Amino acid sequence: MSKFRPTPEDGLSGKKIQTLEEFKSIISEGEGFIALTDNADPTRIHSVTCYRLKPDWFFEKVVENKGKNGLYLWYPSKEEAQNANPNTENCKFCNA
Repeated sequence: MSKFRPTPEDGLSGKKIQTLEEFKSIISEGEGFIALTDNADPTRIHSVTCYRLKPDWFFEKVVENKGKNGLYLWYPSKEEAQNANPNTENCKFCNA
């Protein structure tokens, strides 16, 4: 079971991924789903095994741009991710 769990201080139902180290750890564990929020595009949910979850893209959105255009949120299940983000689109690659 993943050590990444949402906490009350996150202020979100998903675990806000804030560092490249957290991102890489979550991907390497291979458990759960990530909701990618974006101000310009619909929120998309991806399996953590989706090849479209790239460290470079995470770094640009979250670290360099300080998450001002969107976030990466981890959830233990697809159902939790969908419930927390009802207006989402499935990833066309991993079909999460």
